[in-house]
Amino acid sequence: MRLDWTKWKIIYEKYRIVIMFGCTLMVLFIIFCCYQTFHLNNEDDYSQPNLNTDKDSSLINEQSTNNKTKQNNKENITSEKSENKGSCIFVDIKGAVQHPDIYKMKDTDRVKQLVDKAILLKDADLSKVNLAEKLQDQKVIYIPKIGDADQENLKAHDFSTKNNHVDKSENDNHITNSEKINVNHATEAQLLTINGIGPSKAKAIIEYREQHGAFESVEQLKDVNGIGAKTLEKISEKLTV
Repeated sequence: MRLDWTKWKIIYEKYRIVIMFGCTLMVLFIIFCCYQTFHLNNEDDYSQPNLNTDKDSSLINEQSTNNKTKQNNKENITSEKSENKGSCIFVDIKGAVQHPDIYKMKDTDRVKQLVDKAILLKDADLSKVNLAEKLQDQKVIYIPKIGDADQENLKAHDFSTKNNHVDKSENDNHITNSEKINVNHATEAQLLTINGIGPSKAKAIIEYREQHGAFESVEQLKDVNGIGAKTLEKISEKLTV
């Protein structure tokens, strides 16, 4: 055994540099292999959670997108239902339409929609109709014909002419009546302007009126002291009640 060790010692001394270099290379190779193995394991550990995170984030984004879409759809459906729902009203349409009648409409409808249902006549005049006006319950919509305005002007002229005649006749009557003195409102000075009534009779008329109230007729003046039938006949044309 001793000789063997000597033999190996001689070989070691002879090839010591080579042996040391080889051992160093082997140690470095082992260290490199260990490092590579450790690094690859760490990369796998980090990469796997990232993949899961990406998947989770994509799922979350998809779910949020779907929720937003569903919410928007619900809001659109709700708004459409509220617009289409509307409370019902009844509107009467007359005039230059083919089907004048009472129509059941929505409170959001306009005159244009009512006119479309009633169907206009060829001689309908829409220049005096506000088609954009919002309908109201129990309202009457009248569609005039072309030329109705001229007829209305003629009616208005006839009406004003009649009124002028009436006013004139009323004015004439007022002038006629204004020449007479109202015995129930006349003052003593006004009564003295009538021929046949002196100061004593004027005072007597006023005192009687204050005591017994207003005169019901001119003939009632006979009840006043100092006024007889002849006096009454003379002054009755100038008095009224």
